[in-house]
Amino acid sequence: MATDYAFIRAYGKFIGARESFVDDLVRQARRENIGYDVYNYDKEAKRWLRFPDLEEKGEAGDAEAAATVKKMREIMR
Repeated sequence: MATDYAFIRAYGKFIGARESFVDDLVRQARRENIGYDVYNYDKEAKRWLRFPDLEEKGEAGDAEAAATVKKMREIMR
């Protein structure tokens, strides 16, 4: 199993996504040569979502973002 794009893989497990969905997202990230700190792609905004931005939201008081960060970190252990 590949270990690149750990945040995408952790987020996929967090949301209960099918392995094929996660694999497709990882392939897209590889094709676009996106940094390893992304965790999802926002199709509506047509942009990658970065894990450090999610962490920042959580630290700023967004309880949902903080819970997501915590759970993803647990999954990655």
